Amino acid sequence: MIQGRGRREEDLFAMIELLEILAIVLPVFLVIGVGFVLGRTGFVDERNRSSLSRLVFYLAAPALLFRSTARTPVHDTFKPEILLVTGGASLLLAALVYWTTRRFEPARRGVLAQGAHRSNMVFFGLPIVLFTFGESALGPAAVLIGFMVVVYNLLAVVVLVLPHRSDNQGGGVRAATALEIVRNPLILACGAGLLVSAAAIPIPTPLDRALELLGRIAAPLALLTVGAGIDFRRLKGDFGPAVAVSACKLILYPALIYAGLLLVGAGETERQVTVLILASPTAVVSFIMAREMKGDEQLARAIVIGTTLFSLFTTSAWLALFRIMG
Repeated sequence: MIQGRGRREEDLFAMIELLEILAIVLPVFLVIGVGFVLGRTGFVDERNRSSLSRLVFYLAAPALLFRSTARTPVHDTFKPEILLVTGGASLLLAALVYWTTRRFEPARRGVLAQGAHRSNMVFFGLPIVLFTFGESALGPAAVLIGFMVVVYNLLAVVVLVLPHRSDNQGGGVRAATALEIVRNPLILACGAGLLVSAAAIPIPTPLDRALELLGRIAAPLALLTVGAGIDFRRLKGDFGPAVAVSACKLILYPALIYAGLLLVGAGETERQVTVLILASPTAVVSFIMAREMKGDEQLARAIVIGTTLFSLFTTSAWLALFRIMG
């Protein structure tokens, strides 16, 4: 009888753990589902979706990241060992996928290498971290995002240009990309926040509250935008590669990062926040990069959609794994 009661208690505990995980993941995907419905009914068309994306990217997300970084001590936000691991894992996976796809067409090879590691940190990763850990985790997350924006853009140029290295336009593309990195609003917001934090400059209350209000709209608008961009028809013909890249992006990539963080002695919360941000689906901007740099844009779209759909299961699995290991 005691053994039976113990088993029932274990089952109850497992059920509670599952409900807690669903309480984190389901709201995110329900909002994505609302965005999907709005997109399919035409309430949010391509033009509106572009406007919402720009609003999040240029205003709401920078406000959120600046405020979070500025309010967190520099020694709690800037962790060189974490940046080294995440940058190294990204480079390793990009090189691995690029090498294994050496027999593929040039237009597809770079797209696959980019899609296997480039994370949708702002539109997906940030909301997951916010719902899981609260605002206390946003300071370190902001620095990580600012650093990875640079890493992702540099790697994207390399893997997308190399297959077409005989093209004389490569130098112009690299120069334009370097300019985009320098003036990226996410990088500027994180950098400004770090300076304010290091100088111990207090944010005036009216400005702080304004930034807080702007930051609050970042997560819901980002998720609605992700949902509105889902089109299952885009998977047609590229389902196989999308599944393979999804496995690399959502399982292998975060596993490499988690193992690396363990080796350098990162704390439990630091490991979990980093993995949840970078285990997000492939970033939508990867499609834009592919289109502008002679990549297979249809395959890039399929990868974005495929990783977004599969992330429902993998994000839940990572959260469950963290609960077990914790």
